[in-house]
Amino acid sequence: MNKYEELFREIFISTKNGLMQWKQTKRDSNYEIVFSPNTVFRQFVSTLRRGDTEYKVLLLEKKFDDPEHDFAYQRYAPEVLIVDEGELIASLTDSVIDRSDLVSLAGIVESRSDKARKLFGGGV
Repeated sequence: MNKYEELFREIFISTKNGLMQWKQTKRDSNYEIVFSPNTVFRQFVSTLRRGDTEYKVLLLEKKFDDPEHDFAYQRYAPEVLIVDEGELIASLTDSVIDRSDLVSLAGIVESRSDKARKLFGGGV
């Protein structure tokens, strides 16, 4: 397991165990560090503590026209960004993390975010 996979695993397990709480934020938040911010349709934010440092963790859900299908279909692409004091430190995309794992994390975050809890009640 490489360092990116280890970091993703920590985020995934912390989210699944309820140690990381996620809040849905405006989709255009953090536009200055997001690659192709116009493709973001939903964004969540949480924090990850490592030692004395607290990192901001962003889960972005993006959609864009898929060139593999002559742009006739849209592709869904979640990604995780790690930010420290406004600076992008690491990007966890499907180039370093299995896409199905990113989709699984997005599903958990969606169902346990602050707005989902408000909609469905605390037992989500």
